[in-house]
Amino acid sequence: MGRPNLFNYATSELSQDAFICWLLEWANPQHREADRELNQCALKFVDALFDKGNKKVPSQIDRVEIQQQHKNIDVMCIVNKRYAILIEDKVATVNHSNQLVRYLKDLAEEYPREKIIPIYLKTIEQGDYSDVKEKEFGVFLRKDFLNVLESYRGQNPILLDYRGYLQDISREVEAYLTKPIDDWGYYQWMGFYLRLQDELRPTGNSSWDYVPNPSGGFMGFWWHVQQDNSVACGQYLQLEEGKLCFKIWVTNRSERAVLRQKWHEIIIRCGRKHGLGLDKPARFGNGEYMTVCQLKGDYRAADEKSVIDMEETIQILKRAETVLDEARKMNS
Repeated sequence: MGRPNLFNYATSELSQDAFICWLLEWANPQHREADRELNQCALKFVDALFDKGNKKVPSQIDRVEIQQQHKNIDVMCIVNKRYAILIEDKVATVNHSNQLVRYLKDLAEEYPREKIIPIYLKTIEQGDYSDVKEKEFGVFLRKDFLNVLESYRGQNPILLDYRGYLQDISREVEAYLTKPIDDWGYYQWMGFYLRLQDELRPTGNSSWDYVPNPSGGFMGFWWHVQQDNSVACGQYLQLEEGKLCFKIWVTNRSERAVLRQKWHEIIIRCGRKHGLGLDKPARFGNGEYMTVCQLKGDYRAADEKSVIDMEETIQILKRAETVLDEARKMNS
């Protein structure tokens, strides 16, 4: 058993805020003699934040001021009384309620926009950052933080604990490659879906998230989205953990039953042609979003130890894309 790690218990965003503030404080030059290694790591952190904000870091940092919850901003770091690093800190939650726009607008009342460095710091990944980037926030992820923290060669127990905590998360996220597929948990699904976003990138429109429902919810991944505006009917593929679903969404309630049956028949026919054994779901829904077909069995290919075969799994998913593409052509 390893030694106890403080951050296995201090897992909240407030705890992470405290660590961020603590590390940034060490960038002040008056702390250099107290711990040169920690000072250098803190300066590397400041440099990484400037880089994410597409700003050149000052050649010399004379003063770093830390503020928490200034105008409800998680962490504010004022560098040389000129640059304001605005950090919206997230662990497992995501941006909401137009908060990023509001924070940036409020801070622009105090600093010129060109001197503000808005950062969205996220240590547990989310499925889509397009909204964050549209709001002009630089996305600073766990891997970026670890790149800073792994440069540290000192022995400060606070930093070592936090670094170890993030490294443990990364190991769990990557464990989808080594754990039997039936043993996957939240982090392994996350790692798998992140890999799919890279592998299926040419098809675009992908995202993933936890989907709550009365049965307990699941980690979902959806991609290959296309909408037929002439009948307000969209089609896409969705993974519901071990289940591969062909989905449609229909805004007009009166058209749902007809379109659901129509797409079910077309996709079943295309699936046979491409060797995908498809079936109807246990029951047809009648909501805006409906599963019209699903693959028989698990789409994940695995070896004799039940460890995922990514290459074969990707090929199965690409065949599903081909089936949906052909179904669209048949419907046009």
